Amino acid sequence: MARVYDNAYWTGPAKASASKENEFETLGHPGKYFSVFKYTSGQVDFTGSNYGYSAIMVQTEGNATASLSGGGEIILDTISANTMHELSISQIKGGASAIVYLFKRQQ
Repeated sequence: MARVYDNAYWTGPAKASASKENEFETLGHPGKYFSVFKYTSGQVDFTGSNYGYSAIMVQTEGNATASLSGGGEIILDTISANTMHELSISQIKGGASAIVYLFKRQQ
């Protein structure tokens, strides 16, 4: 019978101050994406602290456009709505009534 402390994921007895955030820092984030950004209007640059969003799902395009990190621009009403698209987005702008979700991917 295996002992609990032989488990690679066992980190010792639970502490009163343990939190979900500590588990994610210790063990990592499960899944392909770990954060979401909801865009509704204006201009958002996906650089600096917003770096790493690599998938987009358009619910309502609202005349928004997305710039790709390697160059080029996509008018969001030309891609399928409510479908995840793997794109490297550097900026979204222009959507006065848009609802667009961007997902940050694990590296």
